[in-house]
Amino acid sequence: MSNGEVVFFWVALAAYSLAAGGYIYSIVFGNPRPLPKLAILVAGGFLAHSAAIGIRYASQGHLPWAGDYENSLLGGWFVIAGTLYVSWRNKPLQSLAIGSVPLVIVMMGYGFMRNPTLTPLAANLKTFWLYIHVYFAWLAFGAYTLAMAAGVLYLLKRRDGALKPGNPVFERFPTLEKCDELIFRYILFGFVTDTIMIAAGAIWAKDLWGSYWSWDPVETWSLISWLVYGSAVHMRVAFGWRGARMAWLAILALGTVIISFFGVTFVVTTSLHMFNVK
Repeated sequence: MSNGEVVFFWVALAAYSLAAGGYIYSIVFGNPRPLPKLAILVAGGFLAHSAAIGIRYASQGHLPWAGDYENSLLGGWFVIAGTLYVSWRNKPLQSLAIGSVPLVIVMMGYGFMRNPTLTPLAANLKTFWLYIHVYFAWLAFGAYTLAMAAGVLYLLKRRDGALKPGNPVFERFPTLEKCDELIFRYILFGFVTDTIMIAAGAIWAKDLWGSYWSWDPVETWSLISWLVYGSAVHMRVAFGWRGARMAWLAILALGTVIISFFGVTFVVTTSLHMFNVK
């Protein structure tokens, strides 16, 4: 990592951490006043995050998408970008940061401990299909994370509805009906982009390894997560699953995606998808 990247990385991580702590404080003490300022803090962290990615790109000549650190850096950027975008479109959705920001903090911390060194792009990654594959992969991850965050909001608001008096912070949350709708919409968007990601990866794999599918551990877990979210869409459309069941499914299903992106490379020492990982 270059000096500039290190500075902006830690500035972004500090801003996200302060924001996450602020959200916890607001919920525990029932104080909604800090919420608008916390959204500004997340936006400031996102600017520093973007600067870190820009400096890394300038230092090594390619976007960060090889290895656990670069995956966490770019993946976290997509998650925060999605959170800020939906927050900008609809202010009550600023509360989605309660679920998404802590996940990004853990991702970035994990990536930093793995392999943050600057590395050249491997020859087998220099293909147009890489851009398509990675772009849709992170769109899917971002959408699944927002579905998880909407699930967290649903469960918190549902529990608060049974208490008297209620927590004033939860009045700033979207309604239960809106959270339920958002869970499904984000899962559906993620499932479609996930499908494109897998298809693009298969085409790339044919050129790179000679077969569309090799049952590599990363491929296998990608298929598992795709089937889990496909099942979630089916349960909603065919059987009308709503409410707490869909919220819990959105939260738990994200674990399969995290294993696919980060867990496999932590456990497995040999994988076709391990590029420039030391």
